[in-house]
Amino acid sequence: MVTISCNGTVFPHIKAVFLDKDGTLANVSSYLTRLGHHQAQLMDKQRPGCLPLLLQVLGISENGLDPAGLMAVGNRQETLIGAASAAAIGGCPWVEAMALASTTFAVADQRYSPKAAHTPLLPGALDLLQRLRQGNLKISMVSADAQVHLENFVEHHQLQKYFDHLQGVCPEYPDKVAPNFFQAACHGLGMEPHQVLVIGDAATDLQVATRAAGFIGYLGGWQPPLGPTKIASQQSLDELSIASAFATDFWQIQLTKL
Repeated sequence: MVTISCNGTVFPHIKAVFLDKDGTLANVSSYLTRLGHHQAQLMDKQRPGCLPLLLQVLGISENGLDPAGLMAVGNRQETLIGAASAAAIGGCPWVEAMALASTTFAVADQRYSPKAAHTPLLPGALDLLQRLRQGNLKISMVSADAQVHLENFVEHHQLQKYFDHLQGVCPEYPDKVAPNFFQAACHGLGMEPHQVLVIGDAATDLQVATRAAGFIGYLGGWQPPLGPTKIASQQSLDELSIASAFATDFWQIQLTKL
């Protein structure tokens, strides 16, 4: 077992770490911004005039991508529904709007495929993985991205030796915050929830962590760095029943073997 500390908060008796991918291990800001713009432009060609609302719904503005917006934290189905809703508000029948969103998203995906090639490791992420492995911790990548994207990311960046399990969304586990998703991730490592520390950059990661031993919010995956309230309100943080901490650099996460 390992004690992990972060900026004064101590997480004792940890045997496994769940790491989010996008915004925690992977630099996705540029990729998601370009992808979202392309998706919205393709839809606007079919339904002229819907571009401004589409970008707003996706969380993309002239200031860039909102790290807490739909494009950054939503899963595939949520993002499709959001885009279709924008088209429907503009007068497109709902069934047609969903079909349009699905078709244009597939075309946009092809332009930026494979995703792993457009999402490099964040600075310090490899060092963190090495330190976790040296601590003999079990490591799982736990993400709202599709399972195939997790597998491609690990293969593209040659990270196979660092991960014991990959848990992405799939038909069996379509939602990251569903209890069966977390249970499957624990089962994949042979761990109990109280042995697991979750590290991620979004409210969904914090929701996953409420069933774990603790949570570290990683704020340094976006520029400028996130504030803790981008992950949860101050009241929610004050009322957490688990230990939590926030880091802007991976070196702030330290390990001590028991």
